Amino acid sequence: MAQSKERQIAAQSQLKMTREWAQSCGICLTLADLVKVSTVLVDYIENGYSKEMGERLDKVDSYLQTEYKGKK
Repeated sequence: MAQSKERQIAAQSQLKMTREWAQSCGICLTLADLVKVSTVLVDYIENGYSKEMGERLDKVDSYLQTEYKGKK
């Protein structure tokens, strides 16, 4: 499925930001987790903040804390 140019740019930007964030926190995300987090952030960029988005972000944060805690 082809993406719009705007979504491609947002995805590239969020992949880079997510990677840099993980590195600054000393976390080595799997490729799948890098893409998952970036996808949620792109959705945030496109649709803005909502109660549902807040819940998604909380779930992502909780998952990352559980999955990567002590794996630095």
